[in-house]
Amino acid sequence: MSAADRRNNRRTVAAYEGYARGYAAAVSSTPSEHAAADLRRFAAALAPPARVLEIGSGPGWDADFLETLGAQVRRTDVTAAFVRFQIERGKQAYSLDLLADEIEGTYDGILLLYVVQHFERDQLDGALRKLAQALTARGVALLSHMLGDGDEWEGDAGDYRVVRWSAAAMDERLRQAGFAVEWESFIDSEQRPWRSVMVRKLG
Repeated sequence: MSAADRRNNRRTVAAYEGYARGYAAAVSSTPSEHAAADLRRFAAALAPPARVLEIGSGPGWDADFLETLGAQVRRTDVTAAFVRFQIERGKQAYSLDLLADEIEGTYDGILLLYVVQHFERDQLDGALRKLAQALTARGVALLSHMLGDGDEWEGDAGDYRVVRWSAAAMDERLRQAGFAVEWESFIDSEQRPWRSVMVRKLG
């Protein structure tokens, strides 16, 4: 990871530190019909009692929903303000920087929604390998990415790094990390196309 890439990621994290509570207030605590359907399909692929690692848990709304489906969720985020927010509402949440930290233990499933767009292209492969190493044999991961090409800074102050991937390019990176794609879904959020993809660890 280059120093410039690391600085870009830390700039994005710092922006979330200042906006975490505003984000929690702005995002519905109940998943949309589309998001709920994806989470149900993900949960259905897990053998109970499934242990799920959520990376980038944010306010924890998706974890709340997954727990109603029987999953045991370990909530993590690189943003300390999100971790504090969840603890204040009575949840257990932990700090985890996927780019810098090792993942302790193994899990039946990993949830990584609206996170990888903040990683530089040279950071993605290492992150995906960590996911594969942290999954049990034939474990599954559900992740989302913004579709397209190129990268940019977003937000009022231009502090949120956004890196776009085509479906084919993302799937090739996933294949190289040891995953097979099982299904995908698409959503146009705020006129920006997003793709969710569930993958299974090979071997």
